[in-house]
Amino acid sequence: MVTLPSARRDEIVNILKSKDYAEISYLSQKFSVSEMTIRRDIDKLEKEGKVLKVYGGVRLKEIREKEYEGSIEERKGRNSFEKKLIALEAVKFIEDGDVIAFDASTTALELSRHIKFKKKVTVVTNNINIAVELSSDPDITIILLGGFLRRTSLSVFGSSISKYLESIYIDKAFISCKSLNFNDGVTDSLIDEGEAKQAIIMRSTYLYLLADHTKINTIAFFKICPAESVNTLITDEVVPFNKEQQKCLEQYRENGTNVIIAKQSN
Repeated sequence: MVTLPSARRDEIVNILKSKDYAEISYLSQKFSVSEMTIRRDIDKLEKEGKVLKVYGGVRLKEIREKEYEGSIEERKGRNSFEKKLIALEAVKFIEDGDVIAFDASTTALELSRHIKFKKKVTVVTNNINIAVELSSDPDITIILLGGFLRRTSLSVFGSSISKYLESIYIDKAFISCKSLNFNDGVTDSLIDEGEAKQAIIMRSTYLYLLADHTKINTIAFFKICPAESVNTLITDEVVPFNKEQQKCLEQYRENGTNVIIAKQSN
């Protein structure tokens, strides 16, 4: 099926509204046209002020309010007490000699602050803040995954992450999310962040999902993994769960997930 150039350019913009970034090769295959044709489309869209060319691909120029998750400082301030509770529970499962992975979440960043007494741990992450946080500890080996930089969160994304991870075996992944429920599994609001989480999970033997109470029984638009992929779910009950949240957690338990409620120590 032949797509008119103007319609194709409109569709490229629509893809970027949901995907945030797309590679030239991906767009070429999707529309069954040459990469040169896609580059001409991108040149025109850039002149119109709609997109921004980056190495190997293109991204939407403006930040869309519905997808804006805030800077790293803004995100760290959200539910910070709950994140600390979850981190203090999660660190109990990290053992000397482990190869672990942290995603780019602020919950994982909080967890990274509590592992500095561990010995001979290797940390794989796509978050620059986590790498900096751990850089002063000589007992921790840091593998910082490469790709395109999201400036607001200092996270790295792109297809290079999954390619690099092909040669790495991870014992335990510690991943956060935007939302989770039982039927739809674990979901996120940004596709590229979600794809990075997927790549980490696929190379990991065991998945720890870190999700504060506000995320239970909610849904975002990009699916990271199904409910059965979650080995252990660590959450909090700073605010008591409603009936729907209780049901969601019970469904996870019945499906074999170890559900842990992090509590404040007396």
